[in-house]
Amino acid sequence: MPIQTTVLKSLPGIKRDGTKYEGDAYVDGQWVRFQRGLPRKIGGYRSTQKYLTEISRGFTTFTQMNFVYCHSGGTSTLERFTIDSTINSSIVTSRTPLAAYATGTVTLTSGAAGQVTNISVNGINIMSTSVAYATSLSATATAVAANITAYTSTPDYSAAAVGATITITAITAGSATNEFVVVATTTTLTTTTTNMTGGNDALLADVLNLWMFDYQYDSSTNDNYLIAHVSPNERCICNDAGGQIFFGEVLGTAALQSVNLPPNANCTGGIVSLHPYMFYYGTDGIVGWSVAGEPTNLTGAGSGLARVWGQKIIKGLPLRAGSGTAPAGLFWAYDAVIRATFTGGATVFQFDTIATDTSIVSPSVVIDFDGVFYWCGVDRFYMFNGVVREVPNAMNLNYFFDGLNRNAATKTFAFKVPRFGEIWWCYPRGDATECTHAVIYNVRENTWYDTELPNSGRSAGQYCNSFSAPILTGVDNNGSGYNVWVHEKGVDEINGSNINPIVSNFETGDMSTLVSGKSQYLRITTIEPDFVQVGPMTVQVTGRANARAPEVYSTFFTFPESSNEPFEQIVMLKEQRRELRVRFQSNAVNGDYQMGQIIGHISGGDGTVLG
Repeated sequence: MPIQTTVLKSLPGIKRDGTKYEGDAYVDGQWVRFQRGLPRKIGGYRSTQKYLTEISRGFTTFTQMNFVYCHSGGTSTLERFTIDSTINSSIVTSRTPLAAYATGTVTLTSGAAGQVTNISVNGINIMSTSVAYATSLSATATAVAANITAYTSTPDYSAAAVGATITITAITAGSATNEFVVVATTTTLTTTTTNMTGGNDALLADVLNLWMFDYQYDSSTNDNYLIAHVSPNERCICNDAGGQIFFGEVLGTAALQSVNLPPNANCTGGIVSLHPYMFYYGTDGIVGWSVAGEPTNLTGAGSGLARVWGQKIIKGLPLRAGSGTAPAGLFWAYDAVIRATFTGGATVFQFDTIATDTSIVSPSVVIDFDGVFYWCGVDRFYMFNGVVREVPNAMNLNYFFDGLNRNAATKTFAFKVPRFGEIWWCYPRGDATECTHAVIYNVRENTWYDTELPNSGRSAGQYCNSFSAPILTGVDNNGSGYNVWVHEKGVDEINGSNINPIVSNFETGDMSTLVSGKSQYLRITTIEPDFVQVGPMTVQVTGRANARAPEVYSTFFTFPESSNEPFEQIVMLKEQRRELRVRFQSNAVNGDYQMGQIIGHISGGDGTVLG
């Protein structure tokens, strides 16, 4: 076989399933993506925040002016910080919801005789007997407060008087008594009252907590709210316990306040804003919605509650809708996909089943990419573009599902990188309990590949338009807390003053004379690199004598970014394999590459089939 020139290029993507020899795609790679069908290095990442108290179990961003407002939920905390346009962050502020006691007041306004017959809260008298006027309005108020405190009612209250104002406080902290009406019945004496407000539920700390966030404007307060949901769903998405909803001003720093659920409702699943309604959902197929324009009012006129499916609702997202049917939403149940559309009138919303016998592996695996929804089920990948169908994956389907740690699968999360047409699913692989690897579907290239995640993995994150990049949270405690990383920035790992190179490599598919009916080794003597390249790269020849023979690796050959001598323009080597592959790698500070048309000079070699 005379020397021939061959383009050292395979089909785009990294094929993990099946054998190496049976495919035409690249067979291995790390931190590499595909654009125009060719490999290029994935971008670098920079640490912007190093002091998160806990591993993030839910992360969200909101941009206003030149700041990105970030919130991260942990097992027992909700933390907030900002990132400016230079990717520097503020200090971390706690917005963790705290327990508070609801209070109301009765103020004695006039009268020098008579009595306070009773004071009722939510229609229940909280006084044991009437209290007659004594000396002054202040003295009478003190006597009434003592009566309330001494009397045990259901629910129970205490009271204290300052001047003529009696402040009534619920004995039990929480939001259940908020908006309870306070009424005073008197003779001769006159009063003014304020209803019970200010009660708040504390965040229920749980090692299994997962968070979900959304944003919505409240027309009744003119505030733009962060809506936060937390539930102990980390071990099992079918969990039927817990579930809390909190809210607070998006740009604020104060602790979030709790939202009351109506009777017979639950929110074990999560929340989603379908403007102007805020939806919540959970166990037994329950879906509820708020008053229009009031995302924290789940019980007023126009709010509603429906049971749309038999099993738990796991996830909800807004859906495009036509005139008269908007807003609309898509809801993922444990085993179905359900659509909600606006009807108005008494029903407000109607629900119809889009698909049954589907699945979803985690609440955080659904991505809206240009109006098409993609998600990961328990045994395949799905999409919805008007109908639900499977996303074909002949590259790494088995690799992903066989390697997924099912005991930690609910930590799996997705994000997108629109510039490169990518959807990333980060997941815990093998025995890992945090997301250590990612499989990537490139919508534009219609192919799949994968990579190991850096720094032991990532726990949460999302794409941020402000930086045209994902913001992801780390899993390693640095001694002061947990890092937050902005990806697709530069080509290195930058952590403070430390700059480290990122290893990126790819390995071509097999080249062999066997496909042309010959049984002969291939000898490669020269490689002509063609890269948009920064920093040195290496090339290594590998391969086998046959499909079951051991791999034989050559030494590494280095070629520089630019050639100062003629011999640096090419890579001269002398290697032969019956099934031959070539591996390229970048591992230098500031190293980067985009592959072009690489030429290999190949001729015939030995004829043995054993190795």
